[in-house]
Amino acid sequence: MFGYTERDYERDFPYTDLASERRRADVTLAGVDYKRESTPVGGWERIKITSEEGARSIGRPRGIYDTLECSRMDLLSGEEIDDAIEEIARELCYIFDEGGLYADRLLVVGLGNPNLTPDAVGPMAAARVRATMHIKESDERLFSSLECSEIAVCSPGVAASSGMDASLTVRALTEIIKPDAVIAIDALASRSPTRLGRTVQISNTGIMPGSGLGTSASPINERTVGVPVIAIGVPTIIDSRMFWLDAQSESVGVGDAVGVKEAMFVSPKEINEIVEVAAAIIGGGINQAFGFAV
Repeated sequence: MFGYTERDYERDFPYTDLASERRRADVTLAGVDYKRESTPVGGWERIKITSEEGARSIGRPRGIYDTLECSRMDLLSGEEIDDAIEEIARELCYIFDEGGLYADRLLVVGLGNPNLTPDAVGPMAAARVRATMHIKESDERLFSSLECSEIAVCSPGVAASSGMDASLTVRALTEIIKPDAVIAIDALASRSPTRLGRTVQISNTGIMPGSGLGTSASPINERTVGVPVIAIGVPTIIDSRMFWLDAQSESVGVGDAVGVKEAMFVSPKEINEIVEVAAAIIGGGINQAFGFAV
C-alpha cells in the first residue's frame, strides 16, 4: 500500500497510465485508430494516436499504445505464460519494424523500487533479461554465433535511495554506450481494478517514471535521452478513491472523491505472485525478441 502523494487530481482524476482507459470507447475519436485482436492468451487492445487532435483527446503523445489483456497473471498456467511471452516478443518486433528502429544495441532499464513489491516490476523484469554486450566485448566470435542483439541492462533505483532521477542515469548510459533504443520497464497505475495484474502495455513514446504516484521525475523519451524509448508496463496499483466512487450513487461526482483525504494507492493481495509472473513474461519477451536461445 502506497501513501497518497498530493498533485492536481482535480484536473486528472481518476489517474491512469493506460491509454486504453483514457479512450472513450463509445465514440470514434479523430486521430485515433483503435482495434482489438484475439490471441491464445487473451487479446490485444491496439491504439495508435495519429494526430495532435487525437493526442489531446487521449492525453498522450502521438504513437502506439498496445495492451495485452489476459487472466490475472498469478493464475496463468505455464503454457499461458509461454504464450504471453511469445505475444510480447512479437509485439516488440512489430514496434521496432513499424518505427524503422534498429535493435543491434539495446539498453534495457528496470524502473522502480526493488524493495517495494508493487513498484518492483521493472527491476525484477530487468533481472530476467540476459545481458550480452559484455560477450561481444570479450569474445566477438562467440557473440556472432549467438545471433542476438547487444543488450545492456540496468536498474537505476529511485531518487529516494540514489538522490538522482532515473532519467539522469539513463541519459548518462545512453551517451556512453550509444544504444539504438532504450526499453524501459515500469509498474503502472490503473483506474480499473479488473486490469490490475492482468494487462501489459507497450508503447513507443517513452515513459514518465512514477507518474501514477504523482512524483516529479523527469520523462524518459527520445527527446530527453536522444534515442527512441519503448516503454513496457504492468498496472499494479489503483487510487483507493475509485472504490469509494464505485460504492456511491451516480449523483456523487469526481469532485467529491477528490475531497476524500484518506486516499491511498493500493494493490492486489496477490501482488507478490503477480509481479513474479509479470517479470517473467516481460523479461522472457525481451529475450525471445532480441536475445539468444538457451
